[in-house]
Amino acid sequence: MRHPLVRVSPANGQPSLFLGAHASHVEGMPVEEGRALLKTLLEHVTQPQFCYAHEYQKGDLLIIDDRQSLHKAGFDYDHSQQRRLYRMLVRGDRPY
Repeated sequence: MRHPLVRVSPANGQPSLFLGAHASHVEGMPVEEGRALLKTLLEHVTQPQFCYAHEYQKGDLLIIDDRQSLHKAGFDYDHSQQRRLYRMLVRGDRPY
């Protein structure tokens, strides 16, 4: 599936990169060059100063704008504990 590399949020007009494990290459670039660009961009945006790590406590509710955030589950929890994730989508503007 094709996705733009840069999307502009209709909520605030700010551009953001749309990348992650789903991105395989960049159209219009040689595959290896596109993958190198994606790797460089991902390394940049995942630097500690751009990351937020939430330490969940019982009853927490975390809301993120999926249009402008890259998220990943951490594996630093006790796997014997039950975890629940509810995802809610809000209708509105198309992401691109």
